Amino acid sequence: MAFAHQTKIILPNGKLYCSDNVIKFFMFIRSAFIFISLFLSVASFCQKQISEADAVSMAVKNSKNISASDLVIKQQKQLLKSSINLPNPEVFVESPTGNFYTGSVTQSIEFPTVYGKQYQLQKQRIGLAEKEKAVTEAEIKYQVKQLYLLLQYADTLQKQLFIQDTVYESISISAGRQFDAGQIDYLQKVFTETQYGEIHNQYLQSQLNVSNLQSQLQFLTGMQEPFRAVQLTSQLMNIAAQQDSVALAANPTMELYKQTQNVSEKNIELQKNKALPGLAFGYFNQGERSTPVGNRFRFGITVPLWFWQYKGNINAAKTELEINKQKTNGMQQQLSVQMIQAQNELAINEQSLKYYQTTGIKKGNEMINTAKRFFESGETDYINYLRNINDAWSIQLKYLEAIRNYNQSILSIKYLKGEL
Repeated sequence: MAFAHQTKIILPNGKLYCSDNVIKFFMFIRSAFIFISLFLSVASFCQKQISEADAVSMAVKNSKNISASDLVIKQQKQLLKSSINLPNPEVFVESPTGNFYTGSVTQSIEFPTVYGKQYQLQKQRIGLAEKEKAVTEAEIKYQVKQLYLLLQYADTLQKQLFIQDTVYESISISAGRQFDAGQIDYLQKVFTETQYGEIHNQYLQSQLNVSNLQSQLQFLTGMQEPFRAVQLTSQLMNIAAQQDSVALAANPTMELYKQTQNVSEKNIELQKNKALPGLAFGYFNQGERSTPVGNRFRFGITVPLWFWQYKGNINAAKTELEINKQKTNGMQQQLSVQMIQAQNELAINEQSLKYYQTTGIKKGNEMINTAKRFFESGETDYINYLRNINDAWSIQLKYLEAIRNYNQSILSIKYLKGEL
């Protein structure tokens, strides 16, 4: 856009007042803002908008790890039918009297309570597989929610940098023309070009970042086309502090570790019952052919004579339980540290967000308006003008970062509490 030659007026204070071109320059900036707003509005409808909940739902359905977890659960349920696993019967054909051959069948079984304990143990293993699936699902949800938040931030940042890039480009072009007309010095021209170059580089990087995050979410959700996220917002939440044992009670990883203890406890009960005598019964004719049928059956018990092997299995099962208890306590410590860190970061980020919402943004807008007024009145040059609005734009960027960091803190705490 061409600018008319500038009319120079020397004010009583010795400052240069640039009447015609300054007015036209800011009229151009206002027109640019209107054009940018319309452009972003149209561009935002070129891609389908997907909510966070929809993205998470699609990712869960598309996850191969969750499909594998479902197969593990199916496998453990199939093994439930084999929890009452009887040893194969022994079938012989022999001649006990030396006069003829006769068949015999013998079936031995564990003490009946063993099968009940095996069934209970397998039920706990099914529960363990379900807890493992819950951990996998929580991790996938957390990953998708993190990426979605980053996409929201990156998309908002890109839009802001696009506006800033357009404004700085206009300023750089204007400064170049005024330099050619001899109205400003070379330093102001180079400074505006440098500032525009820096912002343009950031804008190009933001485009790549948005594309990268969209690609990751497409891969996780199974979407064929890029999609846009809902606009980044933040609402202050009141999260009450809780003791670690209460806050982490529903954490999927903690539930998984506690379930391993349940499996170990049932295994101890099983090993103790295996030390009980077994039963044996069968059909075998040890007499003549005329022996009554009622006398051809035999009954007996299996004697757990080798007690040391049963004792060893019981002790090993008890040790396994102690190992799992220590692992559970260790995980409790690890998650407690993470919770303390997340709550501390939440407090810091909440304070930062409150500052920008109540003071920071207001001060930034005042800086822009003041810098604009000084520049229009000729009380400042391009260098000081850009430095002032750079500080104001920086506040806008820090506000976006504060929203992102606060939302990330909320997300981390919900993940640790098992509330995703």
